[in-house]
Parts: sequence; C-alpha cells; structure tokens
Amino acid sequence: MGLGSNGEWVLVIIFIDLVLLENLIVNYFLLFITAQTLSIKIKYKRFFITSVCAALYTLVIFIDELKFMTTIPVTLLVALLIVYGAFGKNKFFFILKATFIYLGYTFVVAGIIVYLENKNTYRLEIENFYARKLFLALMIIYIIGYRILTYIISLQKIKNYTYNIEIYTQGQIIKLKALLDTGNELKEPITNLPVIIVEKEALTSIDSSKYEKMYIPFKAVSGQTNFLYGFKPDKIKINYGDDNFQFKNAIIGICDTKLSEHNEYQGLLSRDIIWGVG
Repeated sequence: MGLGSNGEWVLVIIFIDLVLLENLIVNYFLLFITAQTLSIKIKYKRFFITSVCAALYTLVIFIDELKFMTTIPVTLLVALLIVYGAFGKNKFFFILKATFIYLGYTFVVAGIIVYLENKNTYRLEIENFYARKLFLALMIIYIIGYRILTYIISLQKIKNYTYNIEIYTQGQIIKLKALLDTGNELKEPITNLPVIIVEKEALTSIDSSKYEKMYIPFKAVSGQTNFLYGFKPDKIKINYGDDNFQFKNAIIGICDTKLSEHNEYQGLLSRDIIWGVG
C-alpha cells in the first residue's frame, strides 16, 4: 500500500510468482546472449539453475531488512556471482569480461522495456498485451528457436558423417550406427590398430570374458590418462551406402557412457578407419 498522486492510499498487489517467472526468463535470456557473444557453449541446465537463483535475488526489494542488497556495489557483486555460476570455473579476466557483457545487455533490455512502457506514444497494447509481455515472449521464442535450429543443423551434420557398421564376433553380427570423429586418432598401442569406441549397451549380447583384455590409454579433457577396455573382433564391415562397403581391422573400445544424447549413434569411428587403414 502506498500514497497516490491525490494523497489517498492506493493498494498495490504484487504477484510474487509472476515476478519470479519474469526475472527467470530475462536472466536466462541475458546469460544466453552473453554466451553467444563470447562464442562459448551454451549450458542450458546450468543457465536455468543460475537464472532461478538470480530471480530469487530480486525478492530482496520487497524485504525492508534486505534493502542494502539493492545498492550498486552489492548488485555488481551479485552479477559477478551469477556469471560465475553460469559459466563455471574460468579465468578471472574471462569472468570479468562476461560480467561486463551481461551487465551491458541487462541495461539495454531494461532500458527498452522501461521506455516502451512509460512512453504512451510508444506503448504497445493489444488486448492488454503490453511491451513487457511481448518482450518476454520474444525472448522465449528466440531461445527455443535457436535450440531447434542448432538441433536441426547438428542432425544434418551427424547424418553426413554417420556410417552403418557391422561387428562380426562370436558367431554374431552386431549392427549399429557410428559417427566419424575426425579428431579421434585413438590406437591400441600393441597392435597399432585404430579404435572404434562403442557403447557398452550395444555389446550386451557378447561374452567379453572370452577375449584377451586390451587396455587402451587415452587422455581425458582434464589431461588425466585413463584406460578403455577393448577387444579385437573377427572383422568389421563399414557400409558406405549403395552396396559400397569395406571390411576393416580395428579394435573395439568399450565405453560405459552414452555417446549420443538422442541415440543417433552408438559408436565413434577413428578417421583412420575411413581414410586408409585396411
């Protein structure tokens, strides 16, 4: 409740759930375009969690005891923490740069919304559909549209570099799709044969205890050396389409994790498999 222009008390009703939802969408969008500006991977789940925390921070304006948290120094610190939470462990100067970009977009978006809603000549109202709601809708459309577009593009790329392969072993033929990973130069050190990484779930029908165990070293993203368990099948058939195929010698490296989020493929081909190893 507050005083109106005529000196009378005016009851102001604030829907906290709508405030939280609006701020969640805006913060998610700001982090989204900040990531695009920096040309870094968009982490959808992490951005969502960070945006929820950022939306909760806006509630301090309704609590008199926490009004000090709306001061400029605290606000800048919160922005820094939001960016750090969204982009994880990066160099300090990168986080600082990302924070400045995030704040820049914040001022631009907030300025546009305030300007449109306070200037009667520019106010957008179509059946009570105000500029704020229109802006929020455009943000959602942009995020979803970008997600759909990148998914379609990635599917097309996967289609162009996916091969049907057949693994002959223990009297069985295991058929699966494998993606050509041009950066995969993994080889088994003793035989010097290229390695095809295959999901463990795709190999459940074979008895791995009947094979001589091969340990294939590889370096993880962290730089730490790990090992894949592998085996040598009788032969491997690579289908190129239109009855065009080749039999290859390679080692199958068993991977415990899913290789494709949407199950488009179950294996990763070394480039040597396609380009020159017989």
